[in-house]
Amino acid sequence: MTNDTSKINNTSTTNKARPWIQTGRYEFETVCRSTLCPKEWLQVEKIYVCEYCLKTTIQATSARRHRTKCTQTRPPGCLIYTQKDVNIFEVCGWKTKTYCEDLCLLATLFIESKVEIKNVHRFRFYVLTVCHNDNQYEFAGFFSKLQFQERLNLSCLLILPPYRNRGFGSLMVHISYALSRLANIHTGTPERPLSTQGLLCYRKYWKSKIFDYLLTKTNDEQIAINDISKATSISTCDIIETLASLNMIRMLEKDKLIIYRSQELLDEYEQKSKETDIRQEIVNYDSKCLTIKPIPIPLPFENKCKKIKFDDNETVMTFLNYYPSSSTDDID
Repeated sequence: MTNDTSKINNTSTTNKARPWIQTGRYEFETVCRSTLCPKEWLQVEKIYVCEYCLKTTIQATSARRHRTKCTQTRPPGCLIYTQKDVNIFEVCGWKTKTYCEDLCLLATLFIESKVEIKNVHRFRFYVLTVCHNDNQYEFAGFFSKLQFQERLNLSCLLILPPYRNRGFGSLMVHISYALSRLANIHTGTPERPLSTQGLLCYRKYWKSKIFDYLLTKTNDEQIAINDISKATSISTCDIIETLASLNMIRMLEKDKLIIYRSQELLDEYEQKSKETDIRQEIVNYDSKCLTIKPIPIPLPFENKCKKIKFDDNETVMTFLNYYPSSSTDDID
């Protein structure tokens, strides 16, 4: 590891001072002041976090002392995904309570809601690390999901600021859907409410999967909304929400929705995808790198949509007899 410290500034969301975090070679500002974290964290300028075991201290001398004694070099779980220097470990909350509580405490400084601290035994955690030549796995982020709730494929997602803009957020979302498919759950959805950053990350993922599917179809093909959902593993309500955010959907009658097939948006997406593929620092999901075994928990989703088809006269798709419902309808 290098001795240089990289500072990453985040946009301020409150007038009150927020502590900075130093972990390994990185130093960066936190996002929010949570009442769930220890009070002393909000009374200091800097918090020191071990990049391997996540032990936290507010004193530099204690951090240096811990660094010389810490023998942990990786998360306390099973390695389920390896791609170049990127590794993801599955950690059970009921097995390693202290480590998982430290994960959640760290998340309180970046996520204002949906962070469980006392009930970590109910969750599984998927910890993202970046490995160096000396086989030391630096903590870069994580996502959590409820045990035995495979349809809710993600509860909380955090990527530390130094590791953003490398595709790690999309990678973790890919992993969450892949785990649901391995558990025989063909469609999944994240737990609500989503944070602002979480919503942006998911909409980017949903858009890419939906557009990839639409680009394989011609204007005269008949398509079912459930076909899109089956091909992408995205729930029907999330598909509707994504298209609505892109202004590609209209309500014509009480029982009919029209989706405008915008060739301009599709062409723009294709061009950006090619540019992203060229960037070597971007990590794209590779199913061959996932080594976890399937977990047979059959919880089928109820199909709520009927056929859609392309209009012969216009480049649009028509939803027939589909009534948008609240986001909780898909997960009850």
